[in-house]
Amino acid sequence: MRRLLALPLVAAAALIAAGASNAGREQQVLTCSGYGTLTVTVTTTNNDHSVAWGTGKVSSPRLLGIPVSFSGTATDLTTGIVLDSFFQAKGHGHGMHRAQTVTCSSPPETGTAAELGVTGVNPTDMIEFDFSAQVVIKPHH
Repeated sequence: MRRLLALPLVAAAALIAAGASNAGREQQVLTCSGYGTLTVTVTTTNNDHSVAWGTGKVSSPRLLGIPVSFSGTATDLTTGIVLDSFFQAKGHGHGMHRAQTVTCSSPPETGTAAELGVTGVNPTDMIEFDFSAQVVIKPHH
């Protein structure tokens, strides 16, 4: 469906369950509670069966983000129907469960079903992808 970005400031990835050779680094703008809008360097993967669980880095302020869960939805805005949703938690929900987290999200991605490659709906329907993550934030030295 859509590539999963390890998020914010978190976050993202470095060690991948599968497809480490498919991982790459890119910058993403994320909004994190308590931190505002940040540009984060994250690891991405094009493998739908893996999620990047490594760290994301922010240069200014110097922060490191460690993702503990990811979630997202794909919604057909034309019909109001949720087409797909996902939730993945590190360690089956036990990863860093005692650490304080913040919510980081990316701006919604929208386009027609045809533009985004969404099948099974009218190609002219407007589709929105929403993505967020729970992240542990630490100072980066």
